[in-house]
Amino acid sequence: MRFVIFSGKNNDYIPPLANGLYEQLIQMGHSVYLLNNGIYWLRSHSFIHLLIADLFHLKKNLKLKKKFFQYYFFSLLFFWVKHRKRILEADCLIVVCNCPQVFYKNNLRRIEWLRKRFDGPIVNYDLHYMPNQGWFKKIKKENKYNFGLERFDWYLPASLTMEFAIPRQLPKIYDCIGFNVKSDDLFPEQNDFIALLDFPRKGYEKERAVQKEALKKANVPYIELKGHYTRDEIRKLYRKCSLYFVSCRESFCLPVLETQLCGDIVFTPYEKWLPAHMLDKNLYEFGVTHLGRNFRVYHNNEDELVKLINVVKKDFSAKRNVENFKEDYPYYFAINEKNMISFVDRISNKTVTKNTHMDFLGLNDYLSMSDDVILY
Repeated sequence: MRFVIFSGKNNDYIPPLANGLYEQLIQMGHSVYLLNNGIYWLRSHSFIHLLIADLFHLKKNLKLKKKFFQYYFFSLLFFWVKHRKRILEADCLIVVCNCPQVFYKNNLRRIEWLRKRFDGPIVNYDLHYMPNQGWFKKIKKENKYNFGLERFDWYLPASLTMEFAIPRQLPKIYDCIGFNVKSDDLFPEQNDFIALLDFPRKGYEKERAVQKEALKKANVPYIELKGHYTRDEIRKLYRKCSLYFVSCRESFCLPVLETQLCGDIVFTPYEKWLPAHMLDKNLYEFGVTHLGRNFRVYHNNEDELVKLINVVKKDFSAKRNVENFKEDYPYYFAINEKNMISFVDRISNKTVTKNTHMDFLGLNDYLSMSDDVILY
């Protein structure tokens, strides 16, 4: 089978998500073409926007003393000319982009442009699945013409776990394939017992104050993330630290996976701040359950946090923490091959086609049943 994956180049979750999918499909023996500028191109920027972006990258390359003809081409401006053949000859296109942005009508507008030219299914790979995120009303409220489930022919969520519920009436139109976070630069490398605090977020100052004061009382030095980091720089910090503190409610939070692979213990004031990491959760019921063995919940209580930090300090084992992560979250460490095979079979036997998305239009009526919740 031939796949084309539309990815991005930003320092966010999209590149590792796309790269993991790419490696899995290659390992399964398929032909895969990864477009690192694909998401930017899908946004349907004008000729001028693409030219400016290309000139910016050219200036950056010249500053790094890279030779123009050897290292740089106007990759965005001539994107379709360069990649057209591979895209149109593929059996399936996979767009790696997150909810809710991927459902906005004015975002990734070239998806619909591609539908007129491409003769196969277009699939979404995301950390989550829209029906259990509570986003539907927000998406439609902003623009009634925004897309619902009819935007894609199939869905590949990495996780189905959230505090929200999937409507029981909604048929399965996905294969939950998990996430491949394995990387050569994610491993324990602690020489000292240091804490890492995620980027501060406005509105969560009280939680951050509790974290800092507790670390001070426990006599544990900490690093607070600020500014911008390359992927190499941020992962070097993950390897150096032993504790990781989240700063706000996250729907998934990729650093939670990456820091655990570096042997870290993850601290959160509330279970509900990390819903994608809940275990033993009924997907069809609203609620919060427990987190894995590497998590410590301190209910935003300073004294409780000090005690937990001291306990972890006495019994810290990066190696054990890595093994706990792999056992508690096997499909956040490696892609679920059984579900991947199921997805590929759907494309191969054409149970999922370029027109499958039209069957999902009526399913949007079920989404409002699960999204009457507060979005943090």
